[in-house]
Amino acid sequence: MKRIFTLPDSIRNFSRRRQTPRQQTRQQRGTILVLTSVTLVGMVGMLALAVDLGYLFSLHTQLQNGVNAAALAAGAGLRVTIESDASAAEQTNVVNSLAKVYGGKNQVRRSEDPKKNEIDVKARNVIINTDTDIPTVQVRAFNQTPLIFAPLFTTPLGFSSINMSATATASLIPVDGGSGTIASGARRAGCWRPIFLPDTFYDQNGLVQIVGETGLGGRLPNQPNDYYRSRFAAGARNTFPFIDAFSTMGPSVTGLRDTKLQSEIGSQSIMGQLPYVTFSNKHYFVADFSVLPRDRVDALSPDGMALFGYCGEIRVGREIPVFPQNPSSQSTYFAVRSALKSQSQTVYSEAIDPTNEALHRYIVNTNFPDPNTFPAIIPVLLYNPIIWKDDVSARAKTSLTVTNIGVFFLKNVTLEGDLEGYFLREIIAGGTPIDPANMDPDGPNFKRTWLPMSVQLLPNK
Repeated sequence: MKRIFTLPDSIRNFSRRRQTPRQQTRQQRGTILVLTSVTLVGMVGMLALAVDLGYLFSLHTQLQNGVNAAALAAGAGLRVTIESDASAAEQTNVVNSLAKVYGGKNQVRRSEDPKKNEIDVKARNVIINTDTDIPTVQVRAFNQTPLIFAPLFTTPLGFSSINMSATATASLIPVDGGSGTIASGARRAGCWRPIFLPDTFYDQNGLVQIVGETGLGGRLPNQPNDYYRSRFAAGARNTFPFIDAFSTMGPSVTGLRDTKLQSEIGSQSIMGQLPYVTFSNKHYFVADFSVLPRDRVDALSPDGMALFGYCGEIRVGREIPVFPQNPSSQSTYFAVRSALKSQSQTVYSEAIDPTNEALHRYIVNTNFPDPNTFPAIIPVLLYNPIIWKDDVSARAKTSLTVTNIGVFFLKNVTLEGDLEGYFLREIIAGGTPIDPANMDPDGPNFKRTWLPMSVQLLPNK
């Protein structure tokens, strides 16, 4: 009997199910559509993530910049008050206030309402460290930032915002010069004035003396054991003109050095001495800044410099020409004094706060609420006072070496041309760090904290 060969059922069924080309195309299109939809959702999610991350990075940079500004302002506040109590409670208040004010001047631009964008620095997030000789201050701020696209994908998780934070630490660095001092609200107010004041000196009893005449708050350094030792007389500078004496050299540095204690005023330093000290018109010089590198195209006259200042760098140790104290230079001296007097009368239209001046030795008023930014506060140069042991040769000087720098609150210029005021604690703008060769280790006769300071940011740990 003849066998007939037949295909298995599975093969016969496959043959019947085989799709036409048109059917296959439709199926492929459906598959591609599904894959494309899934891919697009993923790409949109990644794009949304990229946008949110870029947005967050931008806002964090703004937050960090604002916190840096708050820390620098708070660092300046470490060098403001002179108080009777070593705990310096007012200094803490000033530091906290400056951190908050300058934090608030910066924004994290996340809302149409500028008020919501201000960086809010809380006092509890301002930490002052006084464990070291030169203190530091750390400022931290937080910002709750709404996300743009993340809420669309994470609504069930409630992930609609992120809490960002930024931290900055500021400290002080001893400097021997710079471009002037901090200022506010007045053009070039913080630039160097062409005033060369005689530095203070010590008598044989170790008491601070001011160059001047009897009745004007001082005398000439012409008595036995009168001596001068600049607060910059260290290392390579431990020579003339940074040290000098009428006869015998003493150990202490100049009486114009920083102090934060009122108990030292008048004995160890004249900084913050009230009601004021007087510099006789016979004993200060007018510096000729015209030979210095210009920061402007036009050159200002000496009286113009008295009003606006020289904004270039000046360092201790630099020799600067002065107008000699002889009849031919009197017109220059008169013009400078008139300019200074005009400025002091103008800025006193708004009275300063007497409480802070008397209790804490710093200057604020309604128009200039930041400490020691008043336009009558001027950075000045100082010279070796022992040159006045010989009156004739001193008056003939045509140049002087900068042996010290200071920040002087000019209260008044008398009819005779005497300068009345007092020195404030210094924060120097554009500070020039001191060469290590000119920096002695701290000891009983020298401390880094006696020197002028600039503010700097420290790396975050």
